[in-house]
Amino acid sequence: DLSKTLAAFPQILMIKKDIVTQIVDFFEEELYLSNEDVAKIIETYPTILQTDLAQIRSVIDYMRSLEVSEDALGSIFRAFPALLSLDPESSMKDVVKFLEDIGVTNIGRFVTRLPPVLGYSVEKDLIPKWEYLRSVCQFASFEIGRFPAYFSYPLERRIKSRYEYLRDVKRFPVQLLPIDEILRFGDDDFATEVAKDDDGSIYAKYIRLRQEKLKLGMKNKKRGRKDNEKGT
Repeated sequence: DLSKTLAAFPQILMIKKDIVTQIVDFFEEELYLSNEDVAKIIETYPTILQTDLAQIRSVIDYMRSLEVSEDALGSIFRAFPALLSLDPESSMKDVVKFLEDIGVTNIGRFVTRLPPVLGYSVEKDLIPKWEYLRSVCQFASFEIGRFPAYFSYPLERRIKSRYEYLRDVKRFPVQLLPIDEILRFGDDDFATEVAKDDDGSIYAKYIRLRQEKLKLGMKNKKRGRKDNEKGT
């Protein structure tokens, strides 16, 4: 939808036609994308037209160095075009090193199954989720290799709430449960299929009370900081 693209990114009208042509041709020739696929990328992520072609090529070359298959590259960038704006020499390599450090052996396969992971923050996102998984899962390295999507779920709202519900309320041996079984269902199906509740009402109430407790804790923490500042 050109009108939506222009509304979201009016600078597109200032981009020279030959630059647009170069990028479109590159996608078609390098990634074997169709005109429709390229149009979808531009509509989804119009700033790609302001991304240097050398930058785009560096990302693609880096993905190839990770042994991401040629067949997967086109579908990855069609679905997640923002990856083409990342810097392979900093953020991407930091993520790859982290994955190697936690025991992921086939990085290409891992990235193919969860492409956005290359844009995640190691310090703010990956490490907290990994440390939590290690505390609740006996075979964390094996499980993360089997289910990379673990890193895509919100830590508090999805991961912690479900593990804590199963462990503290249902008294399940969570350290032995497959992580995909715990996380992949919607809330109602999780409650009935995994937690074995009659319906989703008890888990829904648990989530609501847990969120209220977290909010209260954050307010008290902020209030404490303000009191400390006044005292100094």
